[in-house]
Amino acid sequence: MAILCILSLSGCFMKLKLPYPPTCPFCGNFIQKPEVIPLPYVEHEGGVCPCGAVYALSSTGYDRGSVFISALLLALSGDWDLAWDLIPDEDYKEIWVESYDPEMHLVFPEGVDKGRIVRSALVFIKLADDVQELKKENLSKILKRDKALLDPTFKKRLRRQELENLICKRNFSDLVNYLLAEPKNLNELQKLLYHPEEKIRLLSAYGLGLAAGLLNRREPQKVLDLIKRLLYAGADSAASAWGALPACGEVIRNTGDQYSAYVKNIIAFLAFKENIPHALIALARISEVNPKSIKDKPYLRLISVFREKVPLWQAYIIQIFSNLKARELLSEREFLCSEEVRIFDFELADYKTVNLEELWSDYEKLFGSL
Repeated sequence: MAILCILSLSGCFMKLKLPYPPTCPFCGNFIQKPEVIPLPYVEHEGGVCPCGAVYALSSTGYDRGSVFISALLLALSGDWDLAWDLIPDEDYKEIWVESYDPEMHLVFPEGVDKGRIVRSALVFIKLADDVQELKKENLSKILKRDKALLDPTFKKRLRRQELENLICKRNFSDLVNYLLAEPKNLNELQKLLYHPEEKIRLLSAYGLGLAAGLLNRREPQKVLDLIKRLLYAGADSAASAWGALPACGEVIRNTGDQYSAYVKNIIAFLAFKENIPHALIALARISEVNPKSIKDKPYLRLISVFREKVPLWQAYIIQIFSNLKARELLSEREFLCSEEVRIFDFELADYKTVNLEELWSDYEKLFGSL
């Protein structure tokens, strides 16, 4: 820490501590400026030190409780359940660095800068070795930034009709390139989620999910914001959930565990009949690649939906329980409708007809004679 000696009016020397770049209190290394962290429950900017410690920013100095939670969840890769089980000073250490200016990226040890009180602060958390080893690999994956090469020829803003033409031709390769190269195309494509034709809506959701999976490697905050916008759109009483919920499902499906916490938000839409089919499509798609993200949420709400005896709903629910390998639906056989129904197959990019009795039979076979 630099100290400046100046001569006061009384003739005495005064020592003033000069501002300095922040360092990690656990290892002494200089840290990077706090940035947005792509985790659903990390609401504050922060970062990770090479020594394994994490830090989060309290920009006002008055929100330290939520900042501490952000830092702890960052260290734990968003594992809320584990956070509740940790013991302070035993499972983790917590240190605050006061009087940090986030704009200048400097610590003012005197607490003031030209008469202005510096109120911001940084909280540093370092997990005990055994806990840190448990979460180290997952955290490194979450914070990884891939710099995907973009073809400059796709740096062009497309009209809605041009995007729709790409979708109708199933040209998802070019569609994804246009979405990645020009951010405005991403906004334009979202308008197709409210297209009057369901097939266009679902194929638009599919393309959006493919693009989000790649975009997440470079700009995860944009993907997180996209998920939130889609959920807000689904919840807006003045709008329709139409393609918003399936699109949200496609984004979550294509980004691994990173945003799986939002599966519970999709499940919450099951409380509203007009949103049930859209939520079921999203859950069915997610269950194909990440069944755990649904199974550790309140998925048993699907049983009450199954009892409504709506054939389309039952088709998706049987698919979901089959993908989860969950046997709780077996006792609901009496509610099964005996008919065929058309569902959308994303791999075929078209509708197919399925027989509910056959779907149920395949589901039962997963558990043998039991």
